[in-house]
Amino acid sequence: MNRNSKFLSLIIFCSLFFMFLISCSEPTFTEFSVDDVSKEMYFIDSTSAIPNINHHNVSVIITGEIDSSAIVTYASTNPENHGSASYELKRGVINIKTQYDYYAGDTIWIKFIPKGSKRGHLKIRTRIN
Repeated sequence: MNRNSKFLSLIIFCSLFFMFLISCSEPTFTEFSVDDVSKEMYFIDSTSAIPNINHHNVSVIITGEIDSSAIVTYASTNPENHGSASYELKRGVINIKTQYDYYAGDTIWIKFIPKGSKRGHLKIRTRIN
């Protein structure tokens, strides 16, 4: 093998190895901000899933602080199908880390529903696994 062939082989090997590492990495969380906790909001996570594979759960992290209560619900297909997973948020500091079963595709709908909240802020992070 001449020198150019070795160099080209090394470049190809490194490229394939790098692509392999990327494909094996865990998907990252998608983050949504709720800056006005007095208004109902919808979010759609269609980016945290690896497409076209069978999923088994959704990881959820909700952090922040609110001055009253609120509810965060998740649905698999559309906003009218909420209720499969919901989290009641109580007044004060919020720090929820959990998972729920999920087998319905590459997208989830997230709905924030204030129940008297006027002030505060939240971060909702999701990852379809």
